[in-house]
Amino acid sequence: MIMNITKENTVAEVVSKNLGSDHVFSKYKIDFCCGGGDTLEKACKERGIEFETLKNEIEAINNKITGGTSIEDIDIPTLINEVKGGFHATISDLFFEVLPYTSKVANVHGLEHKEVIEINELVKGAEVVINETFRNSIMSLYPIIIEIVKASEKTEEISIETLQSLQKSIERNEIAQGLIGDSFKEISKLSSNYTTPDDACSSYDYLYKNLQQLQHEVHKYMHFEKNVLIPKTLNIIE
Repeated sequence: MIMNITKENTVAEVVSKNLGSDHVFSKYKIDFCCGGGDTLEKACKERGIEFETLKNEIEAINNKITGGTSIEDIDIPTLINEVKGGFHATISDLFFEVLPYTSKVANVHGLEHKEVIEINELVKGAEVVINETFRNSIMSLYPIIIEIVKASEKTEEISIETLQSLQKSIERNEIAQGLIGDSFKEISKLSSNYTTPDDACSSYDYLYKNLQQLQHEVHKYMHFEKNVLIPKTLNIIE
């Protein structure tokens, strides 16, 4: 279903229904995860962007990728399989790639650029929290959601225990994702939005490039659970 994008739409709504729009929002430094509740009008005003410019770019990239297909049109089990094989794998690989460089850059450049020491600690902490989030999703949240989907397909009543477990699992991820979001906000601030200093070496450049990509992938993952998967599940319950 093709979305008619208006100024009143929230950022989260647009990302949910327009594949590739996350790249446009990232281009203009619009937060589509924690700031996903903002309207496009507010986001454009804060970033000094013409609404029509933003709208046209979003529609163009969405049509190029999918011809107008919405994430919301994909069934829940397929979405879960895609996020496990997509977001989880990509984010884990990026952390594996980045962590040796955060330590290396901190050790080599920490005296001149003390911010990289703090960035190193923030990245290590974020990895611990994201892994806990992945475990909760795989071991608890996703199985509960699949159970709810199957019960709905069979028109069976969903037990109070299942609903309570769902709520607890959602809350655990919300707390963890809040911590992760705060960590990357601080990393972005400390790195001057991933801008390397004049004396940066190739490892420094490589680190900041991959940290920026990691932040983007983490934001997409958190948006997916918060603004796509959870609402689709709650719609089944209601």
